[in-house]
Amino acid sequence: MGEHSDGARPETDAAGSAAADGPEFAADQAPRVRPLSYPGVHPAGSVVITQDRVWPIRDRWSEPLDWERSAAQRLGTTRVQLDAPSAERLGLSTTTLPHLNSVLEEGLGVVADGLVPVLAIGSNASPAQLRHKFGTEPGVLMVPSLRARVTGLRVGFAGFVASLGYVPATIFPEPGAQIELAVQFLSRSQLRAVDRTETPWYRRVWIADAEIQLQTGETLRGAYAYVALGGYLGDADGGFVMGATTGEPEPSVGRRFGTQSALLLRMLREPGIAAAWGSAAAPLTLAGAAPAASARVLREAGLVLLENPLAELPDQIGRAAQRYGEHFTVVAPELRSVSAEPGHAGDRLHVTVARTHDLLERKGISVVRLGAELQRVLGDPHHVEVVSEALAQEVGPAAPRVVATVYRERADAAPDAAPDTIEIDHMIRMGAGLEVGERAVVRPVEVSRPTGFDALLGIPNYVSFRVTLADPASTEREVCLMSALSLQLLGVTSGDYVVLEGSPGSDGVVPTVVIKAFELPDDVWQERVRVSGGTWGGRFPGARDTLGVHPDIPTIFIDASTRARLGVGEQQLAVVRARPARRQQFGNELREMLLLLAVAFIGIVGLIPDAWIGGALVAALLVGAFALMTLKMRRRLSHRAQRPLRAAVRGRRRGSGGSR
Repeated sequence: MGEHSDGARPETDAAGSAAADGPEFAADQAPRVRPLSYPGVHPAGSVVITQDRVWPIRDRWSEPLDWERSAAQRLGTTRVQLDAPSAERLGLSTTTLPHLNSVLEEGLGVVADGLVPVLAIGSNASPAQLRHKFGTEPGVLMVPSLRARVTGLRVGFAGFVASLGYVPATIFPEPGAQIELAVQFLSRSQLRAVDRTETPWYRRVWIADAEIQLQTGETLRGAYAYVALGGYLGDADGGFVMGATTGEPEPSVGRRFGTQSALLLRMLREPGIAAAWGSAAAPLTLAGAAPAASARVLREAGLVLLENPLAELPDQIGRAAQRYGEHFTVVAPELRSVSAEPGHAGDRLHVTVARTHDLLERKGISVVRLGAELQRVLGDPHHVEVVSEALAQEVGPAAPRVVATVYRERADAAPDAAPDTIEIDHMIRMGAGLEVGERAVVRPVEVSRPTGFDALLGIPNYVSFRVTLADPASTEREVCLMSALSLQLLGVTSGDYVVLEGSPGSDGVVPTVVIKAFELPDDVWQERVRVSGGTWGGRFPGARDTLGVHPDIPTIFIDASTRARLGVGEQQLAVVRARPARRQQFGNELREMLLLLAVAFIGIVGLIPDAWIGGALVAALLVGAFALMTLKMRRRLSHRAQRPLRAAVRGRRRGSGGSR
């Protein structure tokens, strides 16, 4: 049976979210100040706890979190129900609930993946207690606290009375037990601050054996927990359990204590304790002035069960902490095929997203890397289309789809990808609105690109762009607008031609459009920033409001006709890829070279009367000029590979690491 291991709950609103911050969460209501109130009042739902606010956490669609959701959701994609003054102070939207990652970025300078998961047992789940603990700490108090269902653990009581006058909580294993508690996600500085309040009577251990399911539907692969040294309270029937009874029959009913007073009264039934501390509960709150002495009295009374396997785990205090983003559950890939032949454009592979390795030799292109098994299943494609499974299910054709090059390089220093894994570069994840650990839908696609120039000029530069509507000046013209930096990254100048690659249709062929690219005027950009915002269905939806992406990938302005030809007309916040139109670039350079050669030829004919010598000089000049032109274009229009050291290549299977 499930249990609530925490204390009293505040009222909830009609949607089931935690009520607004109230006096019960004030620091002067903390169990540190009022020992008999231990473990304090806990929020009813998943919230973000700050020094003066408690903000409810919603799902990515701004709906209340649901235990029974069909798809798991990563922490950073949830939304936070900020009050308007807090949203304005953080510089976030007051009309759309911001994503948790946006709140953390503005408040703490981190994202959810950089936080450390900690099971919040006892008073640590109480906003009042956290505020009291962090009252003198430097920095901002901002702690996401997610409700979680945990299997295999019980929350009980430590085998001593704390110096603050209450019997604190601890955890111990119990097969089959199911509890509901909070998992808090702390920054490293916050973790160090909590560590200081728990030592020397606790050790922080990594719990990997228990099943921990967040209210977002996600199952954690592990979390830290503070385990008391010296055992936990109990008797012949087992360990004492913190929390009120659920009203249903279960083995722990007879050893449950919903309040600190109830526990103290049970302790006073032991003659040795009554003789040492008196016969009333209230004086016991003063008995913890010496925790070691109280531990001795409790042991002599026979109320301490000394064997707690969790206390034997290595103490992680002072060691590098494992972060939330380092652990996610990889769900087995699911292929939804329309053909017996691998690589059909109608095939869809549903797979968990991982980071790419930092040492991939990308050659200036954002890539995905397929494990050997996925590569075989998809028919060994050169390109794939990536879309968020959650967004595709909810908004259908409006979800942004990103075409990506499949990484095929072998002479790098990165270890091989796991056979059933897809690794996706950060730029592609941003474009599709994907978090590491989320599910993506991938299908093989075909990009038609002339490769005749590759031998001379190398693989062309690529830049991925977020599509926005053209401004009035460029509407119904075959032009696009992009930033000066984007033009430089492509190796072109304002007014040059570029090739845009769009979103493939049912045949899997990626449409392309050759179009002139102009530098985006600053006044046009500032006006677009001013009017952008909101989420799905808006005219200019913001990537941060809609996808939680900030800062976003570069923006390109193209009109409705061009969007339709690129196959992105139905998508919002669509993504296209651009590369330089090398045929036009080659023609321009060749024309300039021939003009210079013509001038040189006239000079040579006038100075050297011998036709053979003159012809040889002209031929040498022609070859040299062509080589210089080719080298110039290669350096400008393609990315020069940075080859790894041989030692790094030899150790490629031993390394590890991932891009952001």
